[in-house]
Amino acid sequence: MQTPSHNPTAAQGLDPLLFGQDPTPGIVSVHATLNGHALIWRRVQEQVVLERARFRPWLYARDLADLQRLGTRRSWNDDQAPFHVRELPGPPGSLKYLLTAQDGRALRQAVLNGASQRLGHPITSLHDLPGYYTVGPTEQYLMASGRTYFKGLAFDDLHRLQFDLETTSLFPQDGRIFMIAVRDNRGFEVVLEARRAAEEPQLILDLLHVIRERDPDVLENHNLSAFDLPFLLGRAEGHGLALDLGRPGGPPGMWRVSDGRSTPHWACSGREIVDTIDAVRRLDLPSASLKVVSKLFGIAPKGRVYLEGDQIAQTYRTDPATVRRYALQDVQEVDALARRVLAPSFALAKMAPRPYHRLPYAGPATGLLEPMLVRAYLNAGHALPSNQHQAGEPHQGGAVQLYAEGVLSQVVKADVASMYPSLIRAERIGPACDPLGVFLHLMDHLTTLRLHHKAAAKRGDPGEHDAMQSAMKLVVNAGYGYLGAGRLALFADREAADHITRRGREVLSQVVMALREREVTLIEADTDGVFFACPEGWTEGDEVHLIAEVDALLPTGVSLEFDGRARAMLSHEIKNYALLRYDGRLELRGAAFESSRTEAYGRVFLQRALRCLLSGDVVGVREVYLETLRVLGAREFTNTEVASRVRLTKTPEVYAATRPARKEAAYEALHGLGRAWRAGERVMLYHRAGLGLMPLDTNPDGRDYDVKHYAAHLHKAYATRLRKALRPEDFQQVFEQGGQPGLFDPPVETLTPIWTRVESA
Repeated sequence: MQTPSHNPTAAQGLDPLLFGQDPTPGIVSVHATLNGHALIWRRVQEQVVLERARFRPWLYARDLADLQRLGTRRSWNDDQAPFHVRELPGPPGSLKYLLTAQDGRALRQAVLNGASQRLGHPITSLHDLPGYYTVGPTEQYLMASGRTYFKGLAFDDLHRLQFDLETTSLFPQDGRIFMIAVRDNRGFEVVLEARRAAEEPQLILDLLHVIRERDPDVLENHNLSAFDLPFLLGRAEGHGLALDLGRPGGPPGMWRVSDGRSTPHWACSGREIVDTIDAVRRLDLPSASLKVVSKLFGIAPKGRVYLEGDQIAQTYRTDPATVRRYALQDVQEVDALARRVLAPSFALAKMAPRPYHRLPYAGPATGLLEPMLVRAYLNAGHALPSNQHQAGEPHQGGAVQLYAEGVLSQVVKADVASMYPSLIRAERIGPACDPLGVFLHLMDHLTTLRLHHKAAAKRGDPGEHDAMQSAMKLVVNAGYGYLGAGRLALFADREAADHITRRGREVLSQVVMALREREVTLIEADTDGVFFACPEGWTEGDEVHLIAEVDALLPTGVSLEFDGRARAMLSHEIKNYALLRYDGRLELRGAAFESSRTEAYGRVFLQRALRCLLSGDVVGVREVYLETLRVLGAREFTNTEVASRVRLTKTPEVYAATRPARKEAAYEALHGLGRAWRAGERVMLYHRAGLGLMPLDTNPDGRDYDVKHYAAHLHKAYATRLRKALRPEDFQQVFEQGGQPGLFDPPVETLTPIWTRVESA
């Protein structure tokens, strides 16, 4: 294996520690197995070619105690030896033995057998053994070869195909597929249909035929892993059909893949299966729903058709043309969404030695940064740290402080730009267990390249600069978290992480003190930035000048930047606030103001009431409250508008076991109707008058909700989120349901929002 300083990638100007030491272009998929065979699909001038390669599966070990009976040969260059051992330079206790084999399965089994004999009980997984490090076979091949995906390709060079199922049920055992919408980024669109149940097998075969004929590199959809593929697989199995989405030349079928911490995903040979919902979940959005996200991003097609899930099959019976349009618009949205949210993962695939399909849900620290670190050590022929030193309590987190609650005017956000990455680079804070200095090298070069791409994107230069800078920012910002990840990270260093945290607190204190000296009102501060309110009459120029003054006081490499202003802010609690911008936009942050369980009627109330409150219109707040109560009482809302989304974490079997001791309303709503469900499923429920909690699909367009329950819920769950903006007696008066004020109540017109200083600050 080559060291990073002698390789063709460096000669081409690509940093081998970032991009791997092999510059082979056009790789669109890799499938490797523990028997040392790798299949590499490459896109070359609109054609895809399949290459085959041999590699030696590998495993790092701290000692050879479990391999004494193998008679292992220490001959690194003898490719015919079944097992090789190479002792690598490294400190005592490190993983200094690199084991390779012709057959990785035989190597793993030899280690497990030896460990079982040594410990006196069966060991069935390397994960149960300390003192070893390995990864999956595809990652092994990519790390050892120095290859990565997509070099020399742009995002649109990939042939991407989206497909979406329309089904009669959420479960394949009691429903079927009646429609599949398919499109790709080469201009192809089709809607496949099976109006009768007997036609479903041919529908599935038609989809497989389209995929073979179009031959895409990537298959995409939203919630593909949790719904479409399991449903498609279940229906195919029920008809005795083999579901093979892969390219010829590789193993047939599909298989589940998981990193042990996320929902299982799916893979096939020669194509990458990518779920846009994974990338969306990385964003700070109120919902991961395709429809919601498409509206937020402004990518919904013109004339978008909206149908509730339980209405689709019923609508198809009477109006199939509308459902066809709905289905095609779904895949059109997925294509547009993929361009927006998957571009950073595409850029990361050029750097990290991992398959593309894993990157949208891989953690940026252990899932992206660590593989690049290990690749560098593997190719430099150096031992890995053993991670034995990562014991004790986790390191202290960053500083977060709330200084004021309530409504404040003329608010400014100052961003402490990339504080932790800046401290890491400026003060050379890296893991002590990284003698090659790869961690700091990556931080330096990723930051430099990110700034280059950020500037190019700002200039409007052609190329995928925005995606590249976003991808690099993701990894750079993960550096601090990686150092503090303890036993989860191979190169973790608690002392280094604590040092960064301590310096971050010092810098933040310096910012806070400087702002206080300049007579602004602090609202909230953490290592991402500071909110403060300026004196009345200040201009935007005054605000920018103030931030520049404070910035000049900060250490080299750390900067304070102007990050926007707002007419008013409701500070509710840490990381939970509402902003009314000068252009009239209302921005909500935190679960107190927006979450996946927020009912539609409550969301509308909050947005209208907050807009009034932040404008100083307390009368308007009361009018919104009373109007919402009136609409509730007149049943002008539908059941859908008052329903909430609930995630079910227990399987029916688990709930049946716990039900005698503790009944839970959400599960009882399904259990009472004899409904099946699965763990992880999200269901819409509402309170029906006289009957309690019920599934929404029993009457989505009806108006038989429990008025008394939702009136009380409006006050308890939504109005109370505004209480810190009013004096207690004023809050009671504004949200009193009776129409007449009390004898000693002041006129509502005289009430004004307030703010209070948080004493602990």
